[in-house]
Amino acid sequence: MINKKNKRKIVYEGINYYWYVRVNERGHRVHIISEDKNMHLEYPFLDTEVPVTPQDIRNHLKEYYANIP
Repeated sequence: MINKKNKRKIVYEGINYYWYVRVNERGHRVHIISEDKNMHLEYPFLDTEVPVTPQDIRNHLKEYYANIP
């Protein structure tokens, strides 16, 4: 089970994912985690002036699953 505090939920292809933005030594990063914690993606936050939207998260998930053989 994942801690849902301060995370946003999105359902993609019938699976629950949680996402959040965090600042670390590499800058702003978008984290996407599956509810069962089997998948954890991390992407750079390209422009801090533009908000991350659920559509952005769907696009990252779509790209991730398209690249799996």
